[in-house]
Amino acid sequence: MWVGARSARPDGMTSVGRGLPARANARLARGRGRFVDDVRLPGTCHVAIVRSPHASAEVLEVDLEPALALPGVVAAVDGAEIRRRTRPIPEGWDTLVIGARRVDWYALAAERVRYLGEAVAAVVASDRHTAIQAAEAVEVRYQPLPAVTSAERALEPGAPLVEPAWGDNLLLTQEFDAGDVDAALARAERVLSGQVSSQRITGVPIEPRGILASWDAGEGRLTFWESTQQPHQVRSYLAQALAIDEAAIHVVQPHVGGAFGLKQPTSQEEVLLAFLALELGRPVKWIESRFESLAAGGHARETSCEYRAAVDGDGRITALRVEIVADVGAPTAFLGWGMSLVTMFCVPTVYRVPEIAVRLRSVVTNKCPWTPYRGFGKDVATLLMERVMDHLAGELREDRVAVRLRHLIGPDEFPYRRPSGAVLDSGDYPRALRRVVGRARSGELEAQRAAAAARGRRLGLGVAMELTPEGVAVHGSLMNNGYDGATVRISPSGEVTVLTGVTNPGSGNETALAQIAADALDCAVERVTVVQGDTDACPWGLGNYSSRSVIIGGSAVQLAAADLRAKLLAVAASMLGVAPVEVTIGDERFSAAGRSLGFAEVVREVYWHAYEGHADKVEPALEATRYYRIDNINHQPRPGERANLYPTWASGAVACLVEVDPATGLVELVGYHAVEDAGTIVNPLLAEANLHGAVAQAVGGALYERLAYDQGGQFLSGTLMDYTIPTAVELPLLEIEHQRTPSPFTPLGTKGVGESGMGGTLAAICAAVEDAFPELELRLGELPLTPDRVWRAIRQADRKEPACRTATSASATRG
Repeated sequence: MWVGARSARPDGMTSVGRGLPARANARLARGRGRFVDDVRLPGTCHVAIVRSPHASAEVLEVDLEPALALPGVVAAVDGAEIRRRTRPIPEGWDTLVIGARRVDWYALAAERVRYLGEAVAAVVASDRHTAIQAAEAVEVRYQPLPAVTSAERALEPGAPLVEPAWGDNLLLTQEFDAGDVDAALARAERVLSGQVSSQRITGVPIEPRGILASWDAGEGRLTFWESTQQPHQVRSYLAQALAIDEAAIHVVQPHVGGAFGLKQPTSQEEVLLAFLALELGRPVKWIESRFESLAAGGHARETSCEYRAAVDGDGRITALRVEIVADVGAPTAFLGWGMSLVTMFCVPTVYRVPEIAVRLRSVVTNKCPWTPYRGFGKDVATLLMERVMDHLAGELREDRVAVRLRHLIGPDEFPYRRPSGAVLDSGDYPRALRRVVGRARSGELEAQRAAAAARGRRLGLGVAMELTPEGVAVHGSLMNNGYDGATVRISPSGEVTVLTGVTNPGSGNETALAQIAADALDCAVERVTVVQGDTDACPWGLGNYSSRSVIIGGSAVQLAAADLRAKLLAVAASMLGVAPVEVTIGDERFSAAGRSLGFAEVVREVYWHAYEGHADKVEPALEATRYYRIDNINHQPRPGERANLYPTWASGAVACLVEVDPATGLVELVGYHAVEDAGTIVNPLLAEANLHGAVAQAVGGALYERLAYDQGGQFLSGTLMDYTIPTAVELPLLEIEHQRTPSPFTPLGTKGVGESGMGGTLAAICAAVEDAFPELELRLGELPLTPDRVWRAIRQADRKEPACRTATSASATRG
């Protein structure tokens, strides 16, 4: 929406929609990136953390003296001192507002530890090697306690209590319903029941977490370099925990080597490093080891969903009851447990289910706490509903695509309101599904099956839908909210600088922000520089999570740039002697009545001639700060309604082709197709790059990755030898198409693409393995699909009459 002027191009866009490489790519490829560990300050000390070797224990005594006696050791601290001199770590989500239980969590545990890896002491030394050696010298005397390491056991009467004061192990219980589900189940033609379970996983950023903190006593300021997603929140939370002014803290985000949610604040290490810097008056650095990252850096997704579905004579699900149990690990200030709430919120994803009841129980155990991870519970909801649809297709002996088409919400039904409170903004789910089936060339499937059989393999095709809401705004949260700010500045020489509150975790979003600013100003994108991740330079913002950088941060950039465009337009119209509406803008020229002015000429007029006839009616200089608050958020529901936390709802359809070795159970992904709908795509190249990363993580979750504990809570996945992640060797060519159904709730119609590809890929791989054995009653409901699990499932499955294969019928693929 431009003020008064016409663009030279009918669509008004010259940069948005172009696949420009991420601006940092060349620098990073040359090894010129600047990550936390690349920041070197004179006199820097190194921190090593003493972590609990027990899943549950009382801390009886911490003896720091053996560590302090070592040469090169500067200081040491235990949990008792931290508790005396700091405040509890602030919560990411307000548990009181949400209705969950809370705990006071400090930078070091003082009296009791609740999971292996919880921090109990720290040492500071002149170099990292000495710090590690000193940490090993700290003597901690524990009294081990019984541990509970599964949600099922934690719910049993008499189970060990992770938080004894609670009286049970429930962090959160919530439910919603619509209609009489019990009555619908009682009168149903048939009832389906089953269970879908996802394992415990984590993100594996190439750069683990890292912090460098430096206190300048003369300035009275703490400078805090961190590989983080949210610098402004780090500043606010450190101020609260340390009882110092926010103005005394400067947070800088250098380059970030991947985040995926794991680098959202506030952790024990953040408060600890800030405390040590203030105490010592010299720089202190902590770089997370891979073991620390895997054991204590945050986990996700371990969730079990039991379902019962009522089916009528037309093969439609008329009612659904779902019981969700999430093992969220030990309770902390992290907001990761919120992923379980989002799983509940998203059911039944893209499908019409007239009557529904969903109950969530988020259960604490003596395992590493959940932290946010890509997918954020939406992936589990998608996995659940796609497995339900495949179960139904199998029971009816119908084509899996046809069953889905019968249940999908239609493109003319939006906005679509859910009993959970969700308001789905837009989409064309049937078109995406039909399109992905066509792209998968299902007509060639029989020839491919025969070729695989000749090699002793089975080949299967699986399809799945997915729903991925983005831009979360949680009531009462400083961490997750639906607004952000941007400043756009044009210098006297015509260079454009965008200062934004959103940050870049390695996704390339700064390039998309530059494209939005360039189009709003009708200038070349090369003029635009983007500044991010600096609390002194950038306006207050909420950083990066939930694909919000473009849908919210980009909208703020557009608003601020539009203000400057209006100012330039008014001055240019005066210089041309016409009304603003008569001016056409394009190719950095303002044109009217056969005359034109260059972008730089008009900028010069504003700066050089503030008191003369053309610029004296506008505010001097060219700088604007605007905040954008996204629509389709409801934090004040009416009686009987629930809050809506997500404004935009990206969606998609996925088709996976797998080969299975029936002798070993080994599954290989050999073909991948997706039709993703994230609304307007600002930069297709970067959108696909993000999708490639999400798909790779989803393949890992489907086939390889699992964080394991023994019954006593000992961690068994402490290296990448134990926690298998896919490489490029395990991935086929990813064929991705964009279907653009704009959101009516964002200025450009964007929906966000950072988490798409997760849930649909998990479900489609499960379906593909089942489809490879059409003669068996094979139902896969537990991830990951490791060779031993698939091998056992094949041998335990009953035989059945040949059924319709996935996506092969003409009725399913037509249209």
